[in-house]
Amino acid sequence: MAEDKRKRYEIVCPYCGKVQYACKSMLHEMGYNEAGHGTCIECKGFMKLIYNPESDTMTAEEWETVKPDRKGGLFG
Repeated sequence: MAEDKRKRYEIVCPYCGKVQYACKSMLHEMGYNEAGHGTCIECKGFMKLIYNPESDTMTAEEWETVKPDRKGGLFG
């Protein structure tokens, strides 16, 4: 398997404060800067990942409208 050389952005979980890293999603790359999502590696909180192209940074916010079900899916 080839090494992933994409840029990683430092994010902080909005639920537990764990510092972690994320790459831009395909939708981020297409210009949909608020379309990313992820799950915290510590508390498993579901986060919205927002890319800011002006500062080349990413932030994580609580995802309030969609909650994952117990199996890890989005629509439960």
